[in-house]
Amino acid sequence: MDYLVLGSNGFAQMGESAFYKKLKIEMRVLLDYFYSSFPIPQKFKTLAYYSIKTFHHDFGDYQEIVLWYDRTYFESLEESEIESETQILEVFRTWVHVIDSADLESEELTDQIKEAYFKSVDVSKGEHLSVSIAS
Repeated sequence: MDYLVLGSNGFAQMGESAFYKKLKIEMRVLLDYFYSSFPIPQKFKTLAYYSIKTFHHDFGDYQEIVLWYDRTYFESLEESEIESETQILEVFRTWVHVIDSADLESEELTDQIKEAYFKSVDVSKGEHLSVSIAS
């Protein structure tokens, strides 16, 4: 299996006091977004899936939404001379292009993430005050 990084929204900013809480919510909203807006085509259900992947960085760990896929299988289709197999590869490539072009920083998604975050905080403790303003 190999993966394609689809990205994140940027709502959770490394260094913020509520970074990991915001990140968890951001990733959940984005994962739901991919599964609802770009469902895995039936013919790829056993060959691909979305998930959250943690990456390590000098300044701390962060997460992105990724698409895991069976690279070996799709590479084998590149060598095929069977029309139905080359069509499967083309459908996969087109679908990947569409999901890779998704605007994860759209106002709509940012608002969904903010709403989910605000529902999760304890206002009496001032947790809501650590929200950054997205431009």
